[in-house]
Amino acid sequence: MHSTTYYRMDPRALEPPSSDAMDSDATDAGRRNLKAVTNARRKTKSNGASNPKKRKTASAWDSDSMSSDTSDEDDDSVSHSNGHSNSSAKRARTGSPSSKSRPAKPEVPNGLKKLPKGYVYDTEINQSALMNLSVNPSQTGEYMEHLKGQQALENNYPDRRSEYGVDLSQEPSMFAVEQQTGYTYPRLRTSGRERLPKPDCEDGYAVADLKHSGGFLGRLFCITDGHGGRACSSFVIATIPGAMQVILGKYKPSDLSVPSIQELVKNQITEAIRVIDKEYLDYKKQQYLLYKAKKIPHDPGSDGTTLIVNIFIDKWMICVNVGDSRSIVSSRDTAGRWNVDFYSEDHTPSLERLAQTIYANGGEFVTHDDKVIKFDPNLKNDKKHRQSLKEARIRVKDGASNLYGIPYRTRNGQAASINLGACIGDVLYKLDTAKPVLSCKPDITFIDVTTIQQGYLLMASDGLWDYVLRGGKVQEQNAAVSQFVGDKLDRGWNHQRIVCTLSDRENMSGLYSDSIQEYDDFTVILVTISNQHLAEKEQEQLAQKEKIRQHEVALLQQQQLQMRRELEEEEQKKEGEGLLNQSQDGVRPEARASNDNAKDESIEAAVTKLPDSDQPAEQVPEDASKAPSELTTAMDMDIDVPDAAPESTSSEIDIDDSAVEQEASSSDAGDLNIIS
Repeated sequence: MHSTTYYRMDPRALEPPSSDAMDSDATDAGRRNLKAVTNARRKTKSNGASNPKKRKTASAWDSDSMSSDTSDEDDDSVSHSNGHSNSSAKRARTGSPSSKSRPAKPEVPNGLKKLPKGYVYDTEINQSALMNLSVNPSQTGEYMEHLKGQQALENNYPDRRSEYGVDLSQEPSMFAVEQQTGYTYPRLRTSGRERLPKPDCEDGYAVADLKHSGGFLGRLFCITDGHGGRACSSFVIATIPGAMQVILGKYKPSDLSVPSIQELVKNQITEAIRVIDKEYLDYKKQQYLLYKAKKIPHDPGSDGTTLIVNIFIDKWMICVNVGDSRSIVSSRDTAGRWNVDFYSEDHTPSLERLAQTIYANGGEFVTHDDKVIKFDPNLKNDKKHRQSLKEARIRVKDGASNLYGIPYRTRNGQAASINLGACIGDVLYKLDTAKPVLSCKPDITFIDVTTIQQGYLLMASDGLWDYVLRGGKVQEQNAAVSQFVGDKLDRGWNHQRIVCTLSDRENMSGLYSDSIQEYDDFTVILVTISNQHLAEKEQEQLAQKEKIRQHEVALLQQQQLQMRRELEEEEQKKEGEGLLNQSQDGVRPEARASNDNAKDESIEAAVTKLPDSDQPAEQVPEDASKAPSELTTAMDMDIDVPDAAPESTSSEIDIDDSAVEQEASSSDAGDLNIIS
């Protein structure tokens, strides 16, 4: 971090002068007048001697006011003859009280030569403390406005979430969006430091809610970064939310936890982006044919766009990336440090997997001044023997001749080139539909955010990333932005203030590089990720499931009670029929009891097959639907029992009759013996 010294107002400058100070000021004024008269006399005696180069004395830095009168008098005192200067030097050596040693000239920080009245240098304010101000402390009014409190600053960044038409009662609800049109500065120094904004902002963004069965499913955040015009960027922004609604709207949040469903969703999103890209390319080809036939006056232009989408559904964040816009997910650890947990990969020409495809499909790598960079596809990731592709651009080898009349060269005569490895649009690089030089295939990642206790998502176009630590590595840029945003969240800044501060790319010297001549369009979205709402939602879901389970258990109990009543009524009916049959066939009560026991066992077996109340709620309806058929089978078995065993009953009856006769004869014999 750059160390810079700033200055602040001296509190003593606001205090009214005392009477002693006024007397001393009057005395000093009298001495200055006397000194001025003496100097004037010396000038008249100098006989036209040439004055040496004027310089300010150290006494000029003793006063905060730095008045012009003091400096002029000091200059006059210096421009005297050599004799007077030698005599003053002798007085200094002899220790005369009239020649006190002058104080040493203080070191001026940052090359500042003069301070405003009432200011002193302040070396205690470091760069990190300055970044908390979001104002320039070098001006009195802004710095004093900061002293009034942080509340005044927060009011300058109102909450704009209601402008996007989303349900703020659903999570994630804390987010902010900021967009700034790019601008340049005149090349001539005589023109001054005046911003010249671009005629139109080519970036686009969207915030939308996704629905499932009429209810809330998730929230979508999208950014597009157009180049060559805003037509393609606007087209993609208008179509992507609807396409994601069609793909994800048919799934429940719990379905996304299944790996096969995740792969299916990835394939569907990839196909949707391919269809969107093809639709726009067909439109551009038709426009160029009309332009070639002179039916439209203006060149349609070969424009394109990048795409970065993040969708929050339950515990999942789905990241979709095409191009060099970037997303980072940062979380706060137990030690209070902010770490980058995930970041999307920029699709640049230097990416090895894309460079191989680009070269194989007819693309070549050039520098910014259209010089060819030699590329050997056999030297994979060989930085020693292969020229770096970090600043490379891509152009088409055989793009001069095409059926649509798309211009191959720019107005300055150089071949048209682009510094992207993947994009949507750019018809010049996709003339061969089977082997396009640039692909539109996205990187899709499912991220489980339940492990993040406190974190945030930051997604932005290259208007942010190209200016953070300009020329640094991607990991260093991500770490710098992660710590910067996390530090502001810890200090209690609202989201809108943070994104507005990020958009000030010229004054945030601790994050961005030095000021340059041209700044690209800037779009950033900041979203807070909190695990608290997920835990609350999970508890609500568990409570809802428990309520449903209890309702289903009560319903099953009612069904079981109804079934028992029907069985009892059926048994009473059968019992009456059985008694009638017994009276006709002479069946003993013991046989009837055995039949009753068999019926009770069949009833108990049927009841035990009913669904248990402890089973999950999802399985209860299916088992309950099977229960009536099983009970009906058991009831049919009970009805057929008396008819199925008449022979066994008759045999038992015969055996019992013989036994009765034997018992009767023996009892008669016993009675006779007793009588005798």
